[in-house]
Amino acid sequence: MARLWRIQYKDAIYHVMARGVAQGMIFLTDDDYHRFLECIERAVEKFHLEIFAFVLMGNHYHLFLRTPEGNLSRAMQWLQTSYTVYYNLKHNRCGHLFQGRYKSILVGEESYWQRLSFYIHLNPIRAGIVKDINEYKWSSYHDYSRMKKMHKWVLCEEVLRGFGKDKKEQNVKYQQLTMEISGQEKKILSEIQYGLVLGSEDFVEWVQREFANQKVVDEQLPYNKKRLRGDKLKDRVLDELIKEFNIESSKLVEKRRGESNSPRDVGMYVLNRYSGLFNREIGKVFEVSATAVGKATIRVEKMMKEDKEFQIRIEMMLNSLFEV
Repeated sequence: MARLWRIQYKDAIYHVMARGVAQGMIFLTDDDYHRFLECIERAVEKFHLEIFAFVLMGNHYHLFLRTPEGNLSRAMQWLQTSYTVYYNLKHNRCGHLFQGRYKSILVGEESYWQRLSFYIHLNPIRAGIVKDINEYKWSSYHDYSRMKKMHKWVLCEEVLRGFGKDKKEQNVKYQQLTMEISGQEKKILSEIQYGLVLGSEDFVEWVQREFANQKVVDEQLPYNKKRLRGDKLKDRVLDELIKEFNIESSKLVEKRRGESNSPRDVGMYVLNRYSGLFNREIGKVFEVSATAVGKATIRVEKMMKEDKEFQIRIEMMLNSLFEV
């Protein structure tokens, strides 16, 4: 079969996971967790995702979602790019945050949804972080177990409707079954076939029939420098600067004593942080010295920390540059 994490179609349902590079942390503070949740909410609005469940752990996350528009790659790329930009600025780092590409398991019939939600929500107990799942706040479990949802964009109703006639009964039943399954939930994923499909034999056969000959496209995550080398990258960055700042290309190499050139600075920042090019190579593009490239990068990072609107503008530019 083809690499099933490439399979995308309207209303496809996935269990998506991603870890920090070298098993490193991707959430260090409460602000980090909150920011990732904000990114998820923005992704829901931007890509019309439907989120059924989630859990954020220290060095990885899990999402259970549906893509009505068949756009998982673009949505996940946007989500991880946006969060990485924030995280790198917040914690004074650069480069990769997530380890390789995200992993996605294609999920079939609704009969598998409930068990998958248990598996996701029980992650903190399996990891030994808490003994009582109610004590862990960085998951959608509380949306399932309480009358009032904590995250308006979590569609827990889709999963809970098989647990009782009303919300109260569903909440109670879900809590009970979660505790009963605790310690046994690994069996849930033992049913995954080919390592990437969770569903009945009929669903697996349908996937094979529909996608076995699918062309595999190399879609590295946005911060993989291998895909960003060469003249194509420089041309893309220059074109994006011209469009974003509505300027002529000559303005990107214009020098005025005592005045900064924000579009040029941004271009040097992007190439410095995400291209793998040496500063002297970047300097040739903008007709400045290698030292000037380093200083421009520092200026842009400072502006992003001080000016929220400017940071968002740069994030959007990066998303456009790395869009598949």
